[in-house]
Amino acid sequence: MILSISMFATRILGILYVVPFHRLVGEAGLALYMYAYGPYSLFISLSTLGIPLGIAKFISKYNADGEYDTSRKIFRYGMIFMFVLGLLGFTVLYMLAPWYASRVLAGQEELYNTHEQVVAAIRTVSLALIIVPPMSIFRGFFQGNQNMTPTAISQFVEQLVRILLIIIGSFVILQWFEGTTQEAVSFAVLSAFLSGIVAFAILYGYWRKQRRRYNALLARSTTHEERPTGQLFKELLSYALPFALLGLITNLFQMIDSLTFNQYMIHGAEVEGVLSDQLFGVFTTSLLKIVMIPVSFAMAFSQPLIPEITKHMRNRNGVEVRRTIVLAIKLTLLIALPTVIGMSMMSNSLFISFFNSGVEGMNEMGGAMFRTGAFLGLFMAVNTILSTILQGIGAQMKGILFLSIGLVIKYVGNVLLIPIMEVDGAILASLIAYAFCMIMNLLEIKKRTGLKVRLIAKRTFPILFFTAIMAIVVYLSRSITGIFISYESTRGQATMYLLIAGIIGAIVYFGLAIYFDLLESIFGSKLSFKRLKSRFRR
Repeated sequence: MILSISMFATRILGILYVVPFHRLVGEAGLALYMYAYGPYSLFISLSTLGIPLGIAKFISKYNADGEYDTSRKIFRYGMIFMFVLGLLGFTVLYMLAPWYASRVLAGQEELYNTHEQVVAAIRTVSLALIIVPPMSIFRGFFQGNQNMTPTAISQFVEQLVRILLIIIGSFVILQWFEGTTQEAVSFAVLSAFLSGIVAFAILYGYWRKQRRRYNALLARSTTHEERPTGQLFKELLSYALPFALLGLITNLFQMIDSLTFNQYMIHGAEVEGVLSDQLFGVFTTSLLKIVMIPVSFAMAFSQPLIPEITKHMRNRNGVEVRRTIVLAIKLTLLIALPTVIGMSMMSNSLFISFFNSGVEGMNEMGGAMFRTGAFLGLFMAVNTILSTILQGIGAQMKGILFLSIGLVIKYVGNVLLIPIMEVDGAILASLIAYAFCMIMNLLEIKKRTGLKVRLIAKRTFPILFFTAIMAIVVYLSRSITGIFISYESTRGQATMYLLIAGIIGAIVYFGLAIYFDLLESIFGSKLSFKRLKSRFRR
């Protein structure tokens, strides 16, 4: 529970900080931030998504067999390996920065951001690759020993410190020292390195405090044959890589956007360079951060069911496997579907409320982008839970295959659609690629578990029906509220307009879900209409 709460809080912080950061640095500043953070997050995701889970599974397995010395051995060598890997990653990213900057700027020396500024930002954030990968070994070691607190605390503090440094540092540079947007963004990306040092210190503190207990376990190791280090690393990677690769889909799609967006916006759609730079910032940061809100809520509810699927698969209990899969999908759609529909319907006021832009015409373009892009949240949430189910049933290699094909679809889609549809082309390419992965994942799940697709349709129909009613109510309330409030005028009026329609829509949707026992079918009798009514009467 503590790990889930920490991960959820960390995700939400990582989403919401972009609102004040955007107010400080604007669309072009967000674009520069993502030019640097894109390649960095790709490498970090490999280490932070896969290695902790892989190490945890590895150590848990050998601890159960009493081979505490084997666990300690992979912990010691793993720390050295990840430190060397981090140094290698730092060197590669530092050296490739000029080439990558040329690619994302479509071969131009200057859009809004210059080639030199992009190179400097990338090289600054690459410092974090020295400190962050070794942390994944620490976290995996603690998790494998059933100690979730160090991971939870260090993750949350790392994110909190990073965000405080980003917001406060940018404010001080811009307001007190009258620095440039590019200087503020450079400090913002440096915060990944500084917060990493803080998190590493926390983990090391936990290690020092608990080392005596782990040494006592080490002394109780059973006698066993010597296990070669190479064989242990091979086993570790077999655990870690599937987790890492399947968790990378969003990062990989963003990398494709970074490498193709400006190229085909400028040379294909003939969009002016500065505007393309600004639109890239809105698309890759503002939009994707907001659509991650329903994704995070959906995943927080549904992912805890995955260990249940694994357990039922091991026990060959097909009925419970299928029941739990349907429940996971229902939980995902319960939150994601109405939220995405509501965001799309309220896209203009949503953009102004969060990101009210000073660039002429950007509010209208941002609203249009959010109208279509909101559906990315639904596709991302469903695809993520289906990929996780694949891991739960032991079909992760098929998931990696589908992801690889999806990446090709995304790249080809960007090349063909951006020159025709501009930003909507990049969004549509992502939706098509996600749809392919979703369909193939679902077919593989059906093949391995006997799951009937019509059963999913039957179980999720109430969610679709209640969402449709909610959409009608939101449309009517939006029309009436628009008579009294002009959301285009100010951020405050846009927020009021958004809240009125959003609250009414939420009351209608969850009211129907409670009255017709949809929530009871998912969460149990404590949320039944009769139980709630009796409580109100008392």
